[in-house]
Amino acid sequence: MSRLARRFQVKYFLTFNALFWSAGAGVALAQHYVTAAYFDAGFAGESVIRHPVATYLSYWILSFFVFDLYLATRRGLGSGGHPTWFWMIHTAGALVFGVLHRTLSYVTGLLLERLFLAQETQTWRELADSWIQTLPDLLPGGGVYFLLLFILIALDYRQRFREEHERARELQDQLAQSQLREMKTQLQPHFLFNALNTVAMMVRRKKATEAIGVIASLSEMLRNNLQRKPRQWITLSEELHFVEQYLAIEQARYADRLRVEQRIAPDTLALRVPNLVLQPVVENAFKHGIARSLSPARLEISARREKQRLVIEVFNTGPALPAGWNLHGHRGIGLGNTVNRLMYLYQ
Repeated sequence: MSRLARRFQVKYFLTFNALFWSAGAGVALAQHYVTAAYFDAGFAGESVIRHPVATYLSYWILSFFVFDLYLATRRGLGSGGHPTWFWMIHTAGALVFGVLHRTLSYVTGLLLERLFLAQETQTWRELADSWIQTLPDLLPGGGVYFLLLFILIALDYRQRFREEHERARELQDQLAQSQLREMKTQLQPHFLFNALNTVAMMVRRKKATEAIGVIASLSEMLRNNLQRKPRQWITLSEELHFVEQYLAIEQARYADRLRVEQRIAPDTLALRVPNLVLQPVVENAFKHGIARSLSPARLEISARREKQRLVIEVFNTGPALPAGWNLHGHRGIGLGNTVNRLMYLYQ
């Protein structure tokens, strides 16, 4: 399969290209025949060698020039590309295409006449003089160039749309899987045992208000996760609201030694972030950091804007990462899922 066939996901792309120019030559040949019959001029088979045979053979050969130049410059039309440079390059390419087509079609026609006719209709000198006289007639070649270019652009955008649709579907599947994993985590006996044990301890200590607060937070968190719509993007404010429900339970559990700080810049609250991008990281902070130490603990969540980027950070006290730890080799389900989604979303 050719590079173009792989890029546009069109099998037999080069075969279709050859058939396209063959069909063009066939139409031109039919027009030539009908015109000759209409004016009763007689149809001379040898006259078709220069046009349409040599003409469309030249177009077919030079179409590969257009293909290669497009593949080399197609990034200019993508996000972050330089469309001005793209069109400047292809305007120059159209002029080169016109000159090459005029030259190649003349030379090909002369060679074919020498091959199939007893005497060619033009000599090399006559061919050179004719070429100079028709040099201004380069617009048809340039028009054919841009016709090919627009077809390639249309095929490229069609494939990009299909890839975006496929990527969106994969992201939707990942989001659904992420929500399912989160629900399983929150419904695990260990999690429910810790939450209910915290409530029981508060009841024994006659802290009814705090116990009701934990039960309400647990109920609201589970209800929101069941009712949460599978949106790929939510505002940072919504994501923080979900995290705060989780933190309310953990704060009640670690009340004596946990301090939670949020440093959220007001201008970041309305920005869109991937759904469930923050909560797995916060859960990781408790599971692998705060829960492994009996010392006073601190969890800090911060968000700020740096130029065109949103920077979100989660900091927790606790044991340091082991020597040789790296994100790609040691990430678990939570971090792994988060990294994979970010890679899909932002490439």
